[in-house]
Amino acid sequence: MRSVGFFYAFPQLMTQSWLPIIERLARRLYGSPIVRNSARGELVEEIVATALEPEWQLTGDWGECDLKHPSGLRIQVKQSAARQSWHSPGAQPSRGHFSTAYKTGRYESDGSWTSGRSRNADIFIFAWHPLCDEDTDHRDPLQWRFFVIGERALPEQASLSLATLRRHAEEIGYGELRSVVEMMTKAIA
Repeated sequence: MRSVGFFYAFPQLMTQSWLPIIERLARRLYGSPIVRNSARGELVEEIVATALEPEWQLTGDWGECDLKHPSGLRIQVKQSAARQSWHSPGAQPSRGHFSTAYKTGRYESDGSWTSGRSRNADIFIFAWHPLCDEDTDHRDPLQWRFFVIGERALPEQASLSLATLRRHAEEIGYGELRSVVEMMTKAIA
């Protein structure tokens, strides 16, 4: 059996019939610099996780939050990008908007549902990709800008604009994300 891409380094994995499908799907979802909305959230959660691990761990699909700390603190990651996959050349950049609506409940780690009005996180990380030119690459962590805000400091509105975020938090880069989250974790704990 022929090994390609990722499987070149691990040819023994090619015996799994589903692995080439996963590689093909990864190329389709993340093989282009402009990642579509339906896949970009997962990408940004991974980017944030790489900055915060091992202290913070991703919770997985349908988790109550996106990342969890051993202390029990929770992070929710929200993202938006100026350039969208459907933009035609010369299109106006999208303006950043981020949902902060309260939820009616959450799924617990055992799969059970707990009712109750909550935003399901102690810390929110808002990720903004500002580029719209030929160098735009949503996959590049260094092109993202981040705003870290404690849940209690969020305005009581269901969505926030980029301008509102800039009034509530300092805009930081990927390299600063860990230290800012560590400071906020200590302040909240």
